Amino acid sequence: MKGGLGKLFVKKEGIENEADYLDLDIEEYEEGLKGEESVKMYIKTAELTGLYDIPELKKEIYAGNMLILDISRARQDKVLVEKAIKDLKMAALDVGGDIAGISDDQVVVTPMGIKIERKKLSGK
Repeated sequence: MKGGLGKLFVKKEGIENEADYLDLDIEEYEEGLKGEESVKMYIKTAELTGLYDIPELKKEIYAGNMLILDISRARQDKVLVEKAIKDLKMAALDVGGDIAGISDDQVVVTPMGIKIERKKLSGK
């Protein structure tokens, strides 16, 4: 058993024999997943740059996807950010989802069945 476990771990100095390791092609794996019908939701990243972004963002929410939204470029225009957040909040409420800021520059919008816990976890 000791010999078998030794093969699982790489020594600190580096790889003993490079032929023992295989490079994985993630793109090939992802291509295989595209056709799967088991995918019910995607987590998508987006950037809010103007009001013209809102319809596409709302479309993703209504499609049942989760958004991680970067609002850093739009923060200079307080009215834009307030309008966008209000519209996205209404869309989230329409589908039974949730919306919350996770930093000064990021907002998460969730679809139906997913609520955001506002209390931060701590390692204490």
